[in-house]
Amino acid sequence: MSLSREHDAAWRGFLRSSALLLRVLDADLRAAHGMSHRTYDALVQLSEAPDQRLHMKDLADALVHSASGLTRLVDGLERDGYARREVDAGNRRATLVILTPAGLAALEEAWPTHVRGVERHFAGHLSREEAWTLAAVFGRIAGDLES
Repeated sequence: MSLSREHDAAWRGFLRSSALLLRVLDADLRAAHGMSHRTYDALVQLSEAPDQRLHMKDLADALVHSASGLTRLVDGLERDGYARREVDAGNRRATLVILTPAGLAALEEAWPTHVRGVERHFAGHLSREEAWTLAAVFGRIAGDLES
């Protein structure tokens, strides 16, 4: 079995461009805010969660990046004052990660940098129609992989 030339080109283009894009977005956040893209992603996930808190497992599932090193990531969030851990009163074996006001403030400060990077290095290369096409394709792929 082999991929068509077009599918192979699309696959390779996706891999290369996504890796390069994440590298550039990470560098921008580090330079402007001393924050990695993984930290930014964790803060986004926590900010969008009910009551701005997630179980460790749910945070791992929500992260765009690999969940490996989650404990170290949360250790860093705590060290920086961006989040705190708390034992879940309803399930003493589960740990919640809770966004702090400092974490929300750091996210709000970093957000414009991230958006500018996404606009410059991703969205600026797409028409609205192309963006809808990519959203539909990636939505189908994600839906298939998440089921």
